[in-house]
Amino acid sequence: LAPTMALAARRGDPRLAVPVATYGAVLATMVAASAAVPAERGGERIVTGTTLFLLSDTLLGAGKFVLRDRHPAVEAAVMATYTAAQWFIADGVARGARNGPAA
Repeated sequence: LAPTMALAARRGDPRLAVPVATYGAVLATMVAASAAVPAERGGERIVTGTTLFLLSDTLLGAGKFVLRDRHPAVEAAVMATYTAAQWFIADGVARGARNGPAA
């Protein structure tokens, strides 16, 4: 979705296209990297968290660059997915830490 969001951002301000596309690529890389974390190191929780974080920021971008009216339900969904993302990432890291140092 990064190119689509970048095009939507460009409509409002052409200077935003490259930063929005770059940020989208960084988020996608974060999700891909988290998928490589082994399950015993909390990987399943971490990948769930990074995916929710990507969803949160996608909703945020849609609210900013695509939707004409910012609906309270979108704002609530952003906060819900963001909060859940942070919890899953933190829980995954904590579970991984309890399993000892990585090999």
